[in-house]
Amino acid sequence: MISLKHLPAAQVSRLTYIEFCLRFLGSFSRADLVKKFGVGTAAASRDIAEYKKLMPNNISETSSSKSYVLSDSWQPLFNFKSSEVLAQLTGKEIQSFSHSYVSNETLDIIDEPDLRIVTEITKAILSQRALEAEYFSNSSGSSTKNLVPHSYMYNGSRWHVRAFDRCKNRFGDFVISRFLGAKIIEKETPNKLELKTEDIQWNRQIDLEIIPHPSLEDTRGVINEFNMIDGVLKKRVRASSAGYFLKNLYVDCARIPTADKHFRLRLKNRLSLYGVGGLNMAPYFDGFEEE
Repeated sequence: MISLKHLPAAQVSRLTYIEFCLRFLGSFSRADLVKKFGVGTAAASRDIAEYKKLMPNNISETSSSKSYVLSDSWQPLFNFKSSEVLAQLTGKEIQSFSHSYVSNETLDIIDEPDLRIVTEITKAILSQRALEAEYFSNSSGSSTKNLVPHSYMYNGSRWHVRAFDRCKNRFGDFVISRFLGAKIIEKETPNKLELKTEDIQWNRQIDLEIIPHPSLEDTRGVINEFNMIDGVLKKRVRASSAGYFLKNLYVDCARIPTADKHFRLRLKNRLSLYGVGGLNMAPYFDGFEEE
């Protein structure tokens, strides 16, 4: 176990970032460090030299000498949690790269997908390649799937990958922790219909209008809690995420307000859901027949 106690915490953060880029993005450059941390080129060069000193078999310089890639004989210097990796990949800062300014506590995410699976899926997304995956579902058990992934999505409790399913000839969400194995199909390029640009549900944006549930005697608490303006919370979401969003907030989506005392919110503009998939997750959603 290599000790990093002799190094300043800020430099350890930069070394962590170097290994993150190598492992999950495929490469990094001196310019990446300068842009990410606001350090000078000389400081970035010292960080790279320090990483090489600690892990000489991990890093290789490309022929252009402008970027670095992971060597075949690499060994991990840092232990990454898959949830942290996914958060960083999707643009959310993680603790390893930033500092806390006040005392806080965050409940750990139970969903921690296999990091090897996350790495393979990420490579497929970045290189626009297909995956051969072993996947487990509650309905059909374990099966082999041929997927073309394009994006990650966190639904509030679990990480999903959005992908084109060649077996079902449609786009769908796949829980990452249900992958039993995944391998990139190297010698094949997906066709245009399998790419993100053709995922209608992902690319479609819908505007939801959420109001206090009419069963509430006093709506002031809900209005303040959700920072509603004129009694309405307006939220724009992807059509592919609408079901998750409504489920997480437990929004009454029935045609007629439901007599469930646990509801505090109701969807005002139900017609915004027309043509949206995955509405089996939306609480009490019962179609549009009588509207």
